[in-house]
Amino acid sequence: MDLKELQQRFAETRKLPDPVYESVVRALHDDMRALFVGKLSVFLSCFVIWYRSGDPLLLTLSLLIVSAGILRLWATLRFHRNVGDKPTRAELSRWEVWYNAWGAAFVALLGLFCFTTLARSSDSIIHLFAISMMMAYIIGISGRNFASEVVVRSQVAAASIPISLGLLLFGDIYHAILGLMLIPFFVALNSISSRLRQMLFSAVLTAMDNKTIADRFNVALSNVSHGMAMFDTDANFAVVNSRFAGLCGLDEDTELVGTELDALPEKGAIVETDKGPLTLREVLQKCLHDGKHAQFNHLLTDGRVIEAKYNPMESEGGVLVLEDITERVNTENEIRKLASFDPLTHLPNRRFFMAEVNRILGGVDGLDPCTVFFVDLDNFKDINDTLGHTVGDKLLCSVALRMRSSMPEKAMACRFGGDEFVVVVPGRVPRKECTEFAERLIEEISKPALIDGNQLIVGASIGIAQCPANGNDYSQLLKVSDVALYDAKARGRGCYSFYTEELGDIIRDRRHLENDLRRALDRNQFELHYQPLINLAENRITAFEALVRWNHPERGMISPSLFIPIAEEIGFITQIGKFVLETATRQCIQWPHDISVAVNVSSLQFQQSDVCSVVGAALAKSGLSASRLEVEVTESAMLENVEETTATLKRLAQTGVRISLDDFGTGFSSLSYLHTLPLDKVKIDRSFIENIQTDERSLVLLSGVTHLAHELGLSITIEGVESAEQMEILCSKVHVNEMQGYLFGRAIPAGDVAELLAIGGSSDVINDRLAVN
Repeated sequence: MDLKELQQRFAETRKLPDPVYESVVRALHDDMRALFVGKLSVFLSCFVIWYRSGDPLLLTLSLLIVSAGILRLWATLRFHRNVGDKPTRAELSRWEVWYNAWGAAFVALLGLFCFTTLARSSDSIIHLFAISMMMAYIIGISGRNFASEVVVRSQVAAASIPISLGLLLFGDIYHAILGLMLIPFFVALNSISSRLRQMLFSAVLTAMDNKTIADRFNVALSNVSHGMAMFDTDANFAVVNSRFAGLCGLDEDTELVGTELDALPEKGAIVETDKGPLTLREVLQKCLHDGKHAQFNHLLTDGRVIEAKYNPMESEGGVLVLEDITERVNTENEIRKLASFDPLTHLPNRRFFMAEVNRILGGVDGLDPCTVFFVDLDNFKDINDTLGHTVGDKLLCSVALRMRSSMPEKAMACRFGGDEFVVVVPGRVPRKECTEFAERLIEEISKPALIDGNQLIVGASIGIAQCPANGNDYSQLLKVSDVALYDAKARGRGCYSFYTEELGDIIRDRRHLENDLRRALDRNQFELHYQPLINLAENRITAFEALVRWNHPERGMISPSLFIPIAEEIGFITQIGKFVLETATRQCIQWPHDISVAVNVSSLQFQQSDVCSVVGAALAKSGLSASRLEVEVTESAMLENVEETTATLKRLAQTGVRISLDDFGTGFSSLSYLHTLPLDKVKIDRSFIENIQTDERSLVLLSGVTHLAHELGLSITIEGVESAEQMEILCSKVHVNEMQGYLFGRAIPAGDVAELLAIGGSSDVINDRLAVN
């Protein structure tokens, strides 16, 4: 009897017979646990996809999917609680409508989620999760709901159309091919469901008057998507579906109907029980003997995990349903792994690692000793910024592998975050062994790594703390090892440091200084001092360099060499830089119109703020002409992002602001900067003139650099002139436009600038200095 004949047979009443229809509706609502697990897997997959992408729209859809799934589970639960043994046709019809409605809503939301994932993300991992989740769910639709044509077609369409459309619209040929390939697959699922529906309806209609066959049909209808076997009163196989043999570890074409349990293999399918591992045959024999419900998992030799459910029947015998849950188990394991391990390096994450370390510290008999090594990679940020996060991630994986190979037995490591790692060695470790391990770890990490054709070298700095000497819990040990790490990095990178109380005092003082620095701006503790620049052609002061000073209420005047590096480390340099620009321009406008001011802009200001906007706002607020402001930029600022910094300097130059390259010679001294940047001036560092009185080569080098700059049309300023002898040599043998240094005056408060200008602003400054010295 084919499907057309079945349709003709039911055409008269336009409905299935009541017993068949009841079985169909019950089958749709059966297996609450499988439905719950399926929904849970979908929920977790959706939130994993959202967590990786960070897309708020995916989070919204995930919450809607969870809501629809919960309502669907609630409706199924209500069915089991409210439907009795003999429901009416109208009651069953109402429950079928609710099932179709909630199922369609859930699948439509899931399809929209997958379409959104493909449309808004190019992450291949996210695509893999989304497509795998949807494919698994669609297959489940066909297998679980094939008894209802409306349910299968509507849900398969609601799921398949969005994912195929998303693949076709993604924008590359491979996704489009995959989207086209899925279309016949979805069509085939409907065809398979139709064939299954034809087989089952035909069987139940031809045996409708046979109660035993009807009972077997009801059970089979609920479980036929999995492996299924029924046993008669003599414990022989009475009914076996096509998948059962394969899920028992046999060939799928093995004939089992009419055979005894002995036909199952003695080895292969292993079931873990409280009495140890047993074969599947042994467990089934016990189930048939006891006549009780049972559920267990068995493992095949090929690694597949099969879930088995045994249910006794009223007419004696029983039914065994097998389901391949390998993918579900693997997904659950992967979810557990994601919750406990860093997905990049596969090291334990911070939360899991902290729990493990606290367990070690607790011990059996109280506090157990251990040593914590806090590892921070040197120069990793430069590699990540210049070569990209993909290369940086691969480098982190390489470092993690090297750490594992270098660690002592029983030691544990975790990725603490970014380029930081923590290693814990249980037990009492002598200081010498800690030193040897730290040196070995630094040596291994510092070896060159070949990543995507780039030979990369990073170093490592390590802070070391020991329990119980430096702390009794993980948080305290982590805190003090971080203090030791700070000290190690201050020593010049590639170093390690043990925590001591004295070191803690130093770091605490440093932290107090950091806190005071954050509040210094609001408390008006910063002030500007100005050092004069002497124009040799005009023989007078023509500009001042603005130098910031911190007048601490308790510590007195703090050197910029101390607080500027701290400000850069804590990200406070942009606020100080803005203050310097605004103050310098405001004070400069009170000076004679032919006196300008020079302000240094650090490399971090170029990275962390819009320098053009800050300079423009300072000029507009003060009313100072742009031609009277000189922005000094160091060579280190060039190295961070040459193209972006060059573009910023060009925009500044277009406004009329003068640009000078400060401290030339202290960085990479790349002469390419002299013709690629929009420079007006080059400031030669004091290191060039320290030995010009005695070292002829220093003078030749200085002369060559200044000559080249002069040929390029650049003004030249020599910094650090401290003696009359240096000045005489520079004036006679080197082409220079300006000088700056203690010979002409130290930096003075803003209030003394007017007095200095009155004394030396237009007099013969150079001759005065020569006469004095």
